[in-house]
Amino acid sequence: MDPRHILSCLACISLPVQALDLREAWNLLQYQGPTYLAAVHEKEAGEENRAIGKAGLLPQINASAYDNHVNGTQKKPDALGRNTEDDLHYESKGGSVQLRQAIFNKQKMAEYRQGKQQADYSVAVFDAKSQDAAVRLAGRYFDVLLAHETIDLAKAKLKAFEEQVTSTQRRFDLGDGTITDVDEATARRDLALAELIEAQDSLLVARRLLQEYLGEVPEQLATLRESFPTPPLEPSSLPDWVLKAQSDNPVLQARRYSVSAAEEEVNKAKAGHWPTLDFVLGYTSADSESVSTLNQRNDYGSVGVEMNIPLYSGGFVSARARQAVATRDQTQEEFNAAREEIISGTTREFRGVQSGEARVRALEKAVTSSEKSLDSSKKGFLAGTSTNVDILNAEELVFTARRNLFEAKLRYLLSKLRLAAAIGALGDDDIDQANTYLGPELMF
Repeated sequence: MDPRHILSCLACISLPVQALDLREAWNLLQYQGPTYLAAVHEKEAGEENRAIGKAGLLPQINASAYDNHVNGTQKKPDALGRNTEDDLHYESKGGSVQLRQAIFNKQKMAEYRQGKQQADYSVAVFDAKSQDAAVRLAGRYFDVLLAHETIDLAKAKLKAFEEQVTSTQRRFDLGDGTITDVDEATARRDLALAELIEAQDSLLVARRLLQEYLGEVPEQLATLRESFPTPPLEPSSLPDWVLKAQSDNPVLQARRYSVSAAEEEVNKAKAGHWPTLDFVLGYTSADSESVSTLNQRNDYGSVGVEMNIPLYSGGFVSARARQAVATRDQTQEEFNAAREEIISGTTREFRGVQSGEARVRALEKAVTSSEKSLDSSKKGFLAGTSTNVDILNAEELVFTARRNLFEAKLRYLLSKLRLAAAIGALGDDDIDQANTYLGPELMF
């Protein structure tokens, strides 16, 4: 991990009064997030496949030693042809060292190539999981912001409806209103209270989900700024994004490596029909190695080549090869399915960014127009052209428009992060760009 990330995390941990923003949350996730760290260890384990595959092509050196105590009898004829029996009681000690180097072994070569593919697969999987972790982190972070904003709006709505209840009750007491107005305002107030309770529950759950991902949850978070620029996408053409996704998406890259590894599994299985040729070098040293060498010490070395030719294994090799072919074909079809899924996802997020920009602008206008409508309803009520229900409906529209606008902004940012992840380009710069939209601090 980049030491700067660690220092940044330690800095934000040592300053609890500072609100945590999205970039600091990303640094914290990389430092102590259990999901992210699990992916790191998975990648480290997978990268060892490169060395494991290469090991079969390197010299194999083995040593053995023994120290035996032998007791028994030996029967043999004497000079007159009579059988004699001798007691045997001796120590047999020895050791040997052997070096074996593969000269021709198609199975070991396939394992070597497969190890490289599996290691590259692990790196691609980590890239995919890392970018997915960034998107999920942003989603959970934004869920907390949305839940907090919903509480603030629910409180404001409850306060407005409580004022309406007080106002309508006063007018009714003065004989200038109806009980229907009082009941309507009371009903809206009670619904607003229920919505506030639900929003508070949602915030509790959202904070817990963020804590699950980060390992802790801060007491302060940075929320959205008032200004919300929506620059055009670069490139602006969907086919360009789709082409980039098919080329660089880490999930598809991992699938490609998986297909290649499966192809090497086929080669490895078929190699069971091929002979192997090894260079063998050995040295043995032994005392009383056998009955015929009692009280003798033998020291000898050997050098040569060894060929093994498989003749028949009960059909195992052929069955294993057919199984590997079927698995390879399955892996290829899974790659095809993943490619179509990535294309669909890229299209969805591209449209999400484009329509998200339009939706944000439309909702900004909706907030302004709903606020004007509320003001007009209040003036109309005083003039006798609007009813109390008109005011309540206008109040409802204002708060709904404000919440929808806040949510649309968060969805726009999340779609941009997902689109970057779809083409395998989501990195620190994208996190930093999304982080520029955050500023004011939230207290919990």
